[in-house]
Formats: sequence, structure tokens, C-alpha cells
Amino acid sequence: MELTLALLAVINISFILFLLLKEWGTSTPRIRKFVSLFTLGVFPIFWGLGVVTHDLKQVQKVSFCGKCHVMTDYVNSLDVDDTEPLSAVHYQNNWVPREKACYACHTHYTMFGSTNAKLRGLTHLYVYYIKGAPKKIELYEKYENRECLRCHGPARKFAETKAHNLENNMLAQIRAGTLSCLSDGCHDVGHSLPSE
Repeated sequence: MELTLALLAVINISFILFLLLKEWGTSTPRIRKFVSLFTLGVFPIFWGLGVVTHDLKQVQKVSFCGKCHVMTDYVNSLDVDDTEPLSAVHYQNNWVPREKACYACHTHYTMFGSTNAKLRGLTHLYVYYIKGAPKKIELYEKYENRECLRCHGPARKFAETKAHNLENNMLAQIRAGTLSCLSDGCHDVGHSLPSE
């Protein structure tokens, strides 16, 4: 993809150079209109869409999250040798796509979920470069059971687990979102960090 975008850029630069060369005045009006339309209109739209599409795929990768030093411990927690942290258990058992582990759990699976996640990423950049990275990272909003239930909800093993059926119609509360999957005593460790 990078090579394709680079080749398209070279082609457009050659058209721009054509616009600036002396031959511009000697070319026919039809050729000038075509070159102008392609160089200033058509190409920037397609090239821009290509760049945006490529970049949006890159930000879904764990390696992208790991580029920011404040996220290093979170990315490293995927490989921690412990059966309690949700991130490590899901990652090491391939319950989430390994390449997109962060994105799989931290994207709201709603109509505009992935768009909102990417826009939130712009907020991360602003905070990181303008305000300065915070010492402790916290979620912007409560982590919804919906993100867990997207995969676990329809699973028989999830529904039949004794811990999910202990008291007060617990499974119904989990599905309704009135009892958080991340409650104390349940799955309360998302990431195992060195500072904790």
C-alpha cells in the first residue's frame, strides 16, 4: 500500500511539474483542463482516501499503540505470565486477534464505534504532545459490558459458568449492564502493570 501511495504521489508531482513548465502555455486548452482537473481535483481526493484508509488500518495494530511510551506497560501486559489480567488471558489464548488486540477490546461495537475510537485517538495525540502525558491512564468513560458480551454473550460456556449464575439473576444483570464484568471480585484486572 505504501508503494502504491508513493507512486501516485510521483505521478501527481509529474503533472504539477507539467503545469509549471514552459510547455504549459503551448499545450492545448483541452490538455490544460484535463491536467488541472486531475492534478488539483481528482488525484488529491483519491490519494487522500488512500492515505486515510491506510492510516486507519495502521492505528488498529498493537504495534501502533506500543509506539507511545505511556502505553508500553499496557502493551507489555499482553505477555505477562498471569492468568488473572483480562488482556493477557485474551491475547495469549488468541481470543482476540493478536494484531489488533487493543483495538478489539477498546472499540465500542456500535454504529460509529470504530470512528469514535479513531477520533478519540486524535484526542490522545493532543494530550500526549500538547498537554503532556498523564502519569496514570484512565478510560474516558465506564467500560461497557457490551464490549465483553459481543464475543462472550452468545457463548454457551459463558452462560453456563457457575460464577455468572450465583445470585440475584446475575447473568441477566450482566447482560443488562447493571452489573459490570469489571466489578471487584469478578474480572477487575484489565492489565497487569508494574506500578500496581
